[in-house]
Amino acid sequence: MHSQETHLTEIEIEDRLKQHGYRLTAPRSVIVEAVLRHNRPFTAEQLVAELGDGPDAIGRATVYRTLEVLASVDVLTRIVSPDGHPSYISGAPGHRHHLLCEECGTTVTFTACPMNDLIDTLATDTHFLIKDHTLEVFGICPSCQESRS
Repeated sequence: MHSQETHLTEIEIEDRLKQHGYRLTAPRSVIVEAVLRHNRPFTAEQLVAELGDGPDAIGRATVYRTLEVLASVDVLTRIVSPDGHPSYISGAPGHRHHLLCEECGTTVTFTACPMNDLIDTLATDTHFLIKDHTLEVFGICPSCQESRS
């Protein structure tokens, strides 16, 4: 398993947005700064709450749209928890998966893909043209296991 802990800077995200035809507007810049402050998965509603008051207040629709744009340019990954609620985590572009602690939110990103053989078999068996997949693994991190003892 290759762990990938690389996080992008605001400048790298701006470059990535430009490569895909987007500008880093003032509201997007505020949202990117907020995203970069999170080192664990966060929800859109958490970001709305963080940015909803004060001089930098940004509307709910702008936050949601910007998160979708950031996901589309591969600087955020949308993670769906076992209870069905979506959250986001930032990371360097590229194919990646996540191991998440259900108790504290610690997240380990990994790039090794155990799904390749299964996807090849599924494509052959179903004749689907498979374009992408996601994999999130949920469990309890060593620290939380230790604190339970």
